[in-house]
Amino acid sequence: MTIHRRDFLRAAATGTLALGAPAALVRAAGAQGAPEGAPKLLRALTRTIEVNRKPATVCGLQQADGSAGLTFAEGDTFAVELRNELAEPTTIHWHGLTPPWAADGVAGAPEPLLEPGASRRYAFPVGAAGTHWMHAHTLQEQNLLAAPLIVRDKDHASRDEQEVVILLHDFSFTPAAELLARLKAGGA
Repeated sequence: MTIHRRDFLRAAATGTLALGAPAALVRAAGAQGAPEGAPKLLRALTRTIEVNRKPATVCGLQQADGSAGLTFAEGDTFAVELRNELAEPTTIHWHGLTPPWAADGVAGAPEPLLEPGASRRYAFPVGAAGTHWMHAHTLQEQNLLAAPLIVRDKDHASRDEQEVVILLHDFSFTPAAELLARLKAGGA
């Protein structure tokens, strides 16, 4: 059987389009944000990571599909439901955004911490494009309760570029409360 170059190129292009189009459509749909009235679910949870070949139990912020962080387009509504799946109360600060004061994620100012098993909905304008982050305003942030919070500008989808977001965390097997106590006592 002989395969001609043009037939091969046509088949390769068709296969590439068939395989790549669904992923592109999924990415494009995700970039639009949640449908009107349907907030993005963000889970504060416990997870296990490996550090120096040892398991470490840490916190995390994940969407329903398991991805970390949130992405919005400039001008979107920040429509998010935060669900606390941790064993302790928490709150999340949307660093870089300008939410109403009551939704700013500062413990007790004015909303109380979100109790385990509870959810809270947020809705406010996202604002200008930028690379931000979200994190706890408790010692949970030192236990990795933080994630990227990206607001893309309006022409982002038209550019031919791939974005890679890297969020670096400090980590210690020593509990954050113990580290804080050492610092307050004058030592590390």
